[in-house]
This record gives sequence, structure tokens and C-alpha cells, in this order.
Amino acid sequence: MSHRFRVLDDLELELRRAVEQPPSGARLTRRRSSRLLLVTAAVVLLLGTAAVALAASGVILTGAAVPASRLASPSAGAGLPQPGKWRLLPLRVPDPAGGPPWGMRLVQTTRGLVCVQLGRVQEGVLGELGIDGAFSNDLRFHPVGPGVLPTYTGGAADGGTLSERGSCVIAYGDVIAGGQAWGSAVAAEVSGADENAAFAEVAAPGVGPSATKPVHEPAAHRRRLVYGILGPHAVSVTYRSEGSLHTVHVVPGSGAFLIVLPDSSGSESEGHGAAPGTDTPGEGPGTVGPLVKITYDYHGHTCENGSDAETGGRAHVAHPCPPANPYPPALRVTPPGSFNRVPHATLDVVRGRVTGAELTFRAPFAVTSAAEEYTLEAQPCGPRAEGLTSAVLDRDVAAGETVHLYLQYPFADACTRRGLTVNVYYQAAGPEAKRSYGRAPGELLIGSAKIQLPRGDRAAAPPRRRR
Repeated sequence: MSHRFRVLDDLELELRRAVEQPPSGARLTRRRSSRLLLVTAAVVLLLGTAAVALAASGVILTGAAVPASRLASPSAGAGLPQPGKWRLLPLRVPDPAGGPPWGMRLVQTTRGLVCVQLGRVQEGVLGELGIDGAFSNDLRFHPVGPGVLPTYTGGAADGGTLSERGSCVIAYGDVIAGGQAWGSAVAAEVSGADENAAFAEVAAPGVGPSATKPVHEPAAHRRRLVYGILGPHAVSVTYRSEGSLHTVHVVPGSGAFLIVLPDSSGSESEGHGAAPGTDTPGEGPGTVGPLVKITYDYHGHTCENGSDAETGGRAHVAHPCPPANPYPPALRVTPPGSFNRVPHATLDVVRGRVTGAELTFRAPFAVTSAAEEYTLEAQPCGPRAEGLTSAVLDRDVAAGETVHLYLQYPFADACTRRGLTVNVYYQAAGPEAKRSYGRAPGELLIGSAKIQLPRGDRAAAPPRRRR
């Protein structure tokens, strides 16, 4: 990490300027200037030696901890960490430029999720570095507690989502203690992450100690993070780097892995991709980024899932995993018309333009974790269907409670002017989840409503994004 202490070079430059450009009215003899220059050089050399020694020792002074979100709730979003239900994994992955290694922590939350936290590790503590604009470049190590969780916007439909900071996936049972009861798995990539590990969620201006977001940093300071939690059957992952294939073993029980590579793209914007699924090999996540193969040990037999995510081609695997059954025999199927709730629709009209529709209904089933949710889905029409967006209830509700879900710009597409059909689904994960006939596993249709554009009103379209 010695190259990150370039602030010393700036200090030397400022001291040289002070010597070469004395204040107005002051006169320095050449001998005195030379002596001051020698003192300045000695000070810079001393500081530079201390910085090199500090980097070599791997010990960095500790600064303020990264604050957790103040808006977190035990019954909404990702929830809050369960007391004692977190674990810093033994993964220690070197950074391409040196310094503290990268690591991963798993946190089990009050909403039935297991969330991944990524960062640098010093003396058994996960954290971020005060460089590249984070924490005012204080060159300190800032601990990240279990409460600093990724922003969760997924649910039962896809098994979880990820943000720049990490991922959250649905889990069953005490995952941290047992390490065997997994519900879903994820393989993900974050490109363009800064080597300081201060991700966008805490590095935004005015949020916590990271008062400035790192911007315009050279590509050499950017990292490509590939990580995942693949469940108890995973054995190893294989990835491509610099034209060669490399295989790393996952953490037993959780199937966690972490790969840290230089970001050769030079992009300063963070992006991500994920492939969530269950931990059964045939249903497990596909490969992302440089990953080309995931190896599983299932019932004593080794099998592999393989694909080249970067090229879209196939990867050679010796023993491919059998395809998963999309409709397990034990899954309960409800006949058509089992639920016939008609949600009440209320339109928002601003100056004669319909900007949104709120649908209200009573919940036939309780939502007690992120494994369950209610969603709105407008039936698509037309070639673009720009205004047809879905809505998700991302919080716990009791059975019989009134639910409000909001659909933005419902009539933005021309083909919806004659009316728009909106379906309400209850979605749940797990082997005992019900589904409607012809729908995906865990997807239960509970009601539909057709909303009309009132006479005399016009449809509002989403605002155009500025270039």
C-alpha cells in the first residue's frame, strides 16, 4: 500500500513552494534558503520512511467506524442483524497493490436473509480505507460493523438481490451456526470498485465520515470483485484471468468465495450482475464475469455447472450437473379461481395527467420474512411498454392487513389507453410454497383489476433522463 501514501509527495511539493516563494516583504539569504531546504527534505524523508514502514508492517491507525443506516427496520428491507448471528469468514484475498487483504462477512438478519459484507481486513476486523477521497483521505482504517448491510430490494421471486456493497439471499434455519440450511445462492460481480472498499452507499457526499465519494481515480486503483455464497454442496469455482484458468476452493458449509482482480476496463462507475438460485446444483446460480465453472459434490458425486459469461459461449465440463425440475412434485398447485380478490384502484391525477395508480387489498397471507412478498404486475402490451412497472411490498404484514401498492405511470404506453389489467401475486420461496396453475413455483395469483384512463384525462409519461 506504500503507493497510496502519495500525500507525502504533495506535502513535499508544498514545502518546496514555501521555500522557493517566501511571503512578500521577507528576505532569505541563499544560505538560509539552502538550510531550510535541507530541513524540508529531512522532514519529507522522515515522513516517507515512516509511511513505507507503516505500509510494510500492514498496521494502519484506526479511524471512525462506518455508520449503519438510520432507516433500517427489523421488519422491512433487509432487516437488522440478529444478535450474534454474524461471522467473518477465513477468506483473506490479497489486493493487487498490497496492503490489508480483502475479506467477507456473513450476517443473518431478522427477515430471514443472509447478507454478504465485503471489505479489507486488519487484525481480524472488516473495514474500509481512508484513501481515494474516502474519509477525507485520512489514511486510517475504518471498521465496518454487522449493521452496515447492503440495500435489499429483492424478495421471494428471485431469492435476493445485490448492491455495490454486497448481496442478500434468502436462507432457512440457523445458517451461521449450522452452515447447512441454505435456501438460495448467488454468484455476483462488482466492477469498478475502489481499492479503499468504501462503496457508493457510504461514500456519497454528506453521508457519515465518508464525506466525499471517490471520483476520477486511475484505473490502477479500481478492482473487480467476484464473490458468492453457493451453499453446502459447492466445492470450488474456476475463473479466467490474464488468459489462464484458476481454481479456488470455497468455504465449506456456506460455499462462500471471493476473487479480487485489477479492473482493466478503467471504468469509474460501479456495476454488478447476479445469478440467484437455490443451492441444489442443477438449480444453482450460473457463472458471472470471469467465472467459467462451479463444481459441486452432491450425494457423493461430483458435477459441474459451466458457461463463459463474458463471451456467452459454453465452457467444457467433464460431469455436467443434471437440469433442475422447475416444478417439483411436492409443490402444491391451486386450481384456477381459488382466490378472487379484486383490488381497489385509486388514480393520481396532476393537472389532467394520470401519474400513478394505487391498488389496495387485504392480504390473505401474512408476510413474515423476505421469503414472502406481494407484488403488482401490469400485463405488458405494445412493443415498448415503457410505463409498465411492477411494485413490491418489501415489509412484513399480518394476514388480513390492508396493503397499498403503487404503480407509476400506468398509462404511459399507448396501448394501455383502453384499459390496463393489473395482477396481484403472493410470492413465497421454499418447498411448501403454493403456486397458481401455469405460474412459476411459489407464485400465487390472488386477484386482478382492470383500470381505465378517465375521460378528459391524459396519460403522464416518465420524465426523460438528461444526457
